[in-house]
Amino acid sequence: MEEYNKPVVIEDKILGTLTLNREFDMFETSFSWNGQKVSLMLDVDPESKASWSSVCAAAKKLAAQQETWDKTMREFAAGNLTELANDWMGDDEANEDAGPITEEAFAKRITLSEISITADGSFTAYYNDDDMFWGHSVEVRGSLETGVFDTDIVG
Repeated sequence: MEEYNKPVVIEDKILGTLTLNREFDMFETSFSWNGQKVSLMLDVDPESKASWSSVCAAAKKLAAQQETWDKTMREFAAGNLTELANDWMGDDEANEDAGPITEEAFAKRITLSEISITADGSFTAYYNDDDMFWGHSVEVRGSLETGVFDTDIVG
């Protein structure tokens, strides 16, 4: 039991200090994504160090191309959710005089807060919505192999 309760920490030059959260089977850290601090969750099998290496490699690959991934995720979310954001804003009396949100404005307004990634390179990114959806998060899902494939509002 004592061994189980010992903290497990990985130091990584790119990802920072990763700490195992045994309750959720994830390594957690915060790291710089396009100059902003964001939470990073690495989904692992706590008993398999091979899964630790795989997920770290996937996270580093995502981080190495963060400008491209960020642009792709923002554009995907904007392309799929701007119409819905305008519907929500139309239902908000405080914003009834505001003009419609464009896809470009939508993409600029959302800010990344957290990324979760698995050993196979699948990831979920959570963006703050700038109150376009009354404080819900914009979720974008994808994989390093196939790209971004889904987005929704959550929370």
